[in-house]
Amino acid sequence: MPGRAGILLGQGKRVVCFPSALAGQKKQTDEHLALTVLRHWEDIPRAGCKLVPEHVETRPLLNPDKPGIEQGRLEMWVDMFPMDMPAPGPATDISPRKPKKYELRVIVWNTDEVILEDDDYFTGEKSSDIFVRGWLKGQQEDKQDTDVHYHSLTGEGNFNWRYIFPFDYLAAEEKIVISKKESMFSWDETEYKIPARLTLQVWDADHFSADDFLGKKG
Repeated sequence: MPGRAGILLGQGKRVVCFPSALAGQKKQTDEHLALTVLRHWEDIPRAGCKLVPEHVETRPLLNPDKPGIEQGRLEMWVDMFPMDMPAPGPATDISPRKPKKYELRVIVWNTDEVILEDDDYFTGEKSSDIFVRGWLKGQQEDKQDTDVHYHSLTGEGNFNWRYIFPFDYLAAEEKIVISKKESMFSWDETEYKIPARLTLQVWDADHFSADDFLGKKG
């Protein structure tokens, strides 16, 4: 019958839809009619059931080390082309971007106007043994310290010290990528994406007690 379109289902069943199902469209095609049936299949009394969206298929992801346990699902977009049509264009690479390795190099020349905490033993003047500590956000366990400028009386410290901080950077997202275990009981590492930020702190070095925090930047 002219104007009909159909889709084939399991067990040889065929569903037919008439053009009235697409009333108001300027141009009716067999594809439009078939898609209308798919979209409204769950509305059919008794035989209807919910179907997955057209062209989309889902497959479970399994790991041979853990048989029978689903590790995730893969959603695929499926297109079918007639054999008499020209070949489709090359496949598009949609794999996630991988971060590139970079190095941040920092030179600490000196400090100025640092607020001093200790009192000089002999003169009673304010004095501190100044050093600078730095790290990238998310990598505090890899912090680095300069050498110590001893007995600063003015808050000035001279260092000419160089830091080198290696990191993985995802330029498209402007984020540093860090992979680490959430706890000592974790099997796998978790990937974190955090803003690129350098922290610098000034400390007073003490020999017989904990170092005193003097200030920070970043």
